[in-house]
Formats: sequence, C-alpha cells, structure tokens
Amino acid sequence: MKALLRLLLALGMSCAIPALAAPDLIVTNAKVTSFSGGEDLTAFAVEDGVFTAVSKDAESLLADKDKNTKVIDAGGRRVIPGLNDSHLHVVRGGRFYNNETRWEGIDSLEEALALIREQAKRTPEGQWVRVVGGWTPYQFKEKRMPTVEELNEVAPDTPVFVLFLYSGGLLNNAGMQALGIDRDSVAPKGSRYERDADGNPTGRLIADPNPMILYRTIGALPPLSPAEQYNSSIQFYRHLLSLGETSAVDAGGGGHQFPEDYQASTKLAAEGELPMRVSAFLFPQKPGEELSQFKVWMADYHHDQNLDSERKNGYVIEGGGELLVWSASDYENFTSNRPDLKAQAEEELEQVVRLHLKNGWPFRIHATYNESIGRMLDVLETVNKTQPINKVRWAFDHAETVSDQNLERIKALGGGISVQARMAFAGEYFIDRYGKEAARRAPPMRKMLELGIPVGLGTDGTRVASFNPWVTYYWAVSGRTVGGTELYGPENRLDRRTALKLFTQGSAWFSGEEDSKGDIAPGMVADFAILDRDIFTVDERELLDTSAELTAVNGEIEYASDAYLEYRKPPLPALPDWSPVNLNPAAKR
Repeated sequence: MKALLRLLLALGMSCAIPALAAPDLIVTNAKVTSFSGGEDLTAFAVEDGVFTAVSKDAESLLADKDKNTKVIDAGGRRVIPGLNDSHLHVVRGGRFYNNETRWEGIDSLEEALALIREQAKRTPEGQWVRVVGGWTPYQFKEKRMPTVEELNEVAPDTPVFVLFLYSGGLLNNAGMQALGIDRDSVAPKGSRYERDADGNPTGRLIADPNPMILYRTIGALPPLSPAEQYNSSIQFYRHLLSLGETSAVDAGGGGHQFPEDYQASTKLAAEGELPMRVSAFLFPQKPGEELSQFKVWMADYHHDQNLDSERKNGYVIEGGGELLVWSASDYENFTSNRPDLKAQAEEELEQVVRLHLKNGWPFRIHATYNESIGRMLDVLETVNKTQPINKVRWAFDHAETVSDQNLERIKALGGGISVQARMAFAGEYFIDRYGKEAARRAPPMRKMLELGIPVGLGTDGTRVASFNPWVTYYWAVSGRTVGGTELYGPENRLDRRTALKLFTQGSAWFSGEEDSKGDIAPGMVADFAILDRDIFTVDERELLDTSAELTAVNGEIEYASDAYLEYRKPPLPALPDWSPVNLNPAAKR
C-alpha cells in the first residue's frame, strides 16, 4: 500500500488512492482544510496511518468501510492538519511541566497571585512554587508586574520564583533565604541583583542583558525525580495534543544536556508510547567546548536517527542548534541594550558549521538582531565557498530585526527562518526601546514569504513565550500582542489560511518532511485535529481560546475531549500529588 502511495505521489497525483483494504478510519461531516485538495471537502479516509482519500462525498468513502472501520462524525467542525511547532523546547518543557504554575490565559494579576497562594498551601517543605515564563503583565487588566511584597504576602513561608521572559525574575523572601542570597551575593556578568538603599537584595533579578542569573536560579531549584519527569512529560504531551498539536521541532535549551536530561521522552519513545512526533536539535551546554561536544554526538548518532523503537510516531535526532556556539548568540531581551557577539564568534561558528556539513547534519542558529545575523552570514558565505551550505537544511531562529538585505543573503544560501510569537509577549518592551515604526516589521514575515524563504511558525515555549500555538496564530493574523497592543499593519500580517499553512506544511520543512506531513491529502501521514471552533471565521480574540475536540497522529486517536467520550483516555494524576497540574483542571486536560 505504501509503495503505491509513493508511486502516485511521485507522479504528482493528489486524487484519492484506490483502497486495497477497508479504511481504518473515516471522518465525515467536517470542514476539511486541505492545501492541495480544493474547497468544500467534508470527509476523508485513513488506512495504515496515511490519508487515502479526501472528498466532498462521504458516501463514496463509507462504501468501503467494514466492521472494524472507525467512523467519526466531526459535527460540522473545522478539521485541520495537525499543528507542527517549528521551535518548541518540548522535551525540556515536559521535564518541568508538573512543577510549574502556569499563567497562560489568566487576565488578572489578582487571579495569578491567587494561584500562587493556593499552590503555596499545597507545596511541601523543601519545594518551590515557580512560574517559569509564558506570560506578560500586559495580559492582566492591571497591566503591571507583581511585586516582591505581593509574593511575600501570598506565600510568606514557601519559596517562590517568578520568571519574566529572559529579562528578569522575582524571588520572595523565603526564596532568597532558600538560595542564600544576601548583600554579599555576586550576580553573573551581565546580570545583577536589584538592591535597596542599604545594599540588600530586594528579590528582583535583572538580566542586563545576559540571562545567566535566571538560568542559574532555575538550575538551583529542586528537580523532579525520574518517575515524576516521565509522568510530567506525558502530561505535557497530552496538553499539546489537546491544542491540536501533533509535531514539534525541539530546539534543545540551556540547562538541558543531551542525553542525560532527555530520559523521560527517550523512555516514552523506546516504549513506543511517545504520542506525537519530535525532531530534536542538540544544544551544547559549555561555552568553548561546543566543537568537542558535537564531535561526541556525531560519533554516537546520525542525522535522522529514529529513537522510537516502534517507529510509530518518530523521535528523531535532527541536527544541531538552536545554539551552535555561545560566542555567536545574542539575547532576546528588549528591556536592555542589544548585546554584541563575542570577538571569537566567527572563528568558533565556522568550525562548528563546517563539522555539521561534513557529517550531513542540519543546523539552526538562534539570532534576534540583524547585526548578529549579518556577522553570522559572513561566516556562512565564507564556508559556502568550499562547502555548499544548501547540502543540509539550515535556518535562523527568531530574526526579529533582520533587514531586507540579509533576507536576500539567507535566500541565496538556501536557508529558512523559524518565526515565533515572542513579540506577542515582549512587543510593548520592543516599542519602548526601538519605537513603533521598527516594531511594524519585527519580524518581517510577509517579506520573508515574498522572497520565497521557507518559513515555519512556532512558539518558543515554554519560558520566553507560551507553548500554546494559538497565541502564535492569533499574533500572526491580528498583528497584536496578547495584551492587545497593535504591532503590525496589514502589510505584515498573515491571512488565516497562510498562517495555518506555515504552522503545518511550513514547519515540516525544518525537519525535511514537507512531502510527507502538513496537509490532509492522499499519501500524507494522517495527523489531524478536529477543532472546537472555526479558526477561519471566529473573532480574532477567540482564537486565543482555541482547542481540539479530537487529535489523531498516524490516524490513531491520541486525544479526545468530552465531545468524543468513547475515545477519551482516562485522566492521569500528575506526580507529585502536590503538582500544580492537579490544582488547575485546564492544565490537566
């Protein structure tokens, strides 16, 4: 069957493929979004994990079913290809999910503080309440940050840490005491402790612009046990599935060493239980040792190596990044001045890029500012003279202030750009520093598309932004922050169909899978989501609350809401039992 599919796809055929057996699954009464199959499609069939037919006529598909075929009535709902986050710290996010209090979707500071108060009551001695990113004060009706005094009031005895983007953080008095922070404490270079008139730390941590003080604080907090991390990862994947997400390109992350810190997701893959697709890029942790770290990884793993024992969904080692070398990395801190790359950046970056090309490893590079991108492109153009860059998939991540000139250079070298909704959370701060006019093209999404550069949408969750893909979708089509501030005019917004395409087919380019996933079409893997609202017609603000009623990966139902109780998996209590996931039903899914 699969050989026939490949043959027909090679011939450019997108019609229904003659069934050689009864379909495993048929979905009817749907508003099917297919980028290649035309309009007014209402039904599709799945066999052996692949879409075999998409049609306006459900009866023609139902004629092929047998007693084992699942038939799902979509109830007139919008059905989309499964979302694919082109830049999500998904493995790290799963590792920490169960011990983080999340503020996504909360519209008042009063409610946010109430969550901390309730969680502090449940948190045992020696453990912390932590809010680690994914929020902005502009989402609150109060339009302000919490104060240390408010944290002390709601949690007088329990340590609390609140991370705000990678710009700063807050510790209550119990938190400072637990970490031993006092007037003699020294912050990492490029960071500082706010101090009162007597020189005592106030509890505010400031990245100016280096976020190492924030990394260090997160790293000092007590971790979950291996069993709890395993449970936590399951909880996180379930939450993503409940949002209609079926794939993620993992961007590694600081304080997250491969393979030691990947054990929970690796175990799920080894057991054939990973419920969604993950393409992992590896991120070196020690400045100055990046080249040796990549040599070790490349000796032990190869590009496109599948760690899923049953190859059911795919947990693939994809390449290197998002950080390749620490000297050639800037910080996305719009509350502070733009940092320059280190003097040795070009030399170190060239060595690592050449190693990737030699071993056929794709790579991606974190870069916020045009000045950083210009210096990095100088390196890539030098390398390209003797080692063609386009022999592997490569991309920039973020690129908020990239110029048209540098976009042309990226295009010429065959690179892509993964765009995230960081401006949805930090846009107000960008405007304060660089002005409204600069913000109107930060990043210049429409220009990227006009030039034909591959573009994928993502979140950059879970710290500097929410992991919720619908926040990114809302931001891309509305041009607004989650706080409602307008960033972009019509010239830099995406229409809803294009935004969805970039979140599916567009993101698939970054793992080299654009020919096999990202569309509801014959021959594509059967990843799809039945949504709770029509994202093409609802008011823009409603997009933020979008979720899935049912999500399937490889044609297998991995998530179902109460609308499809017969397919709903039983809830899994979060570990430890005091986990914030057990307190917040919305997070539990």
